[in-house]
Amino acid sequence: MATRILGKIELDETRLAADLAILAKATFPATYSDFSCGRWEACMLRNQSGVQEEDTVITHRTPAVATPLGRSLPYLNELLDTYFDTSFMRYVRIVRISKNSCIIPHRDYLELEANFARVHLVLDTNEGCANTEKDRIFHMSLGEIWFLDASVPHSAGCFSARPRVHLMADFEGTCLPEDVVRKTGQPATGNAMVDTRKDWTDEALECVLGLSHIISDANYREIVSILAKIHFFYKVDCQTMYSWLRELCQRHGDPALIEKTDKLERFYLVDRAPGEVMIY
Repeated sequence: MATRILGKIELDETRLAADLAILAKATFPATYSDFSCGRWEACMLRNQSGVQEEDTVITHRTPAVATPLGRSLPYLNELLDTYFDTSFMRYVRIVRISKNSCIIPHRDYLELEANFARVHLVLDTNEGCANTEKDRIFHMSLGEIWFLDASVPHSAGCFSARPRVHLMADFEGTCLPEDVVRKTGQPATGNAMVDTRKDWTDEALECVLGLSHIISDANYREIVSILAKIHFFYKVDCQTMYSWLRELCQRHGDPALIEKTDKLERFYLVDRAPGEVMIY
């Protein structure tokens, strides 16, 4: 199913600010930190058991239960119960991306038995934030509700001083996204931001591949982070970073780095086992 905007709601700024203040003091676990380039964080508001520490997503068929942190957020709970069909809701998380950070281009659900229908509600954002999907870039505005097809290569980034905060809800994968959202306003007709990214050139590619002269095991993760952010500023497919990474490792001539890159691409785009963590 295609990524698309589903609706828009008017947020109560005062009540939202009170809940965001609680979240600002909350502990965000390190789960899924191997997907981050910089500071990308998520914490559970609803899950299968209501236990806060249950922060790994698995396939299950029961309505989500509020965690202690989730119960401490009255306005967000009201939004969930008012605008979503909670009978098909399986997980709810807060996802926060901080300055100059992104999530590495990846596909979700590879380790699960089935997909979810993933919906985002934008709680705090600014012009320095964007989502990407393959070679497309777009911005989700405050109060908008979006369905994201997380089974295709995608990323999200924040390149401003103020963090981006989304409420992310996972629904039974058999549901149509439009069927789990209700009472929302009509979405804007145009949902794609004007693509102001620079054109990708052969010269830019050679600059990237020039990193082959310095890449090593010691700086590999930093170079991955650089490559993961390029598509936010240049018109190129987000998953192309893995081809660049493999090419510059081959130019460097280190078999261990080439093998590491193969494992990286496999984990983020092709296949991963339940509970598997990528350390690189």
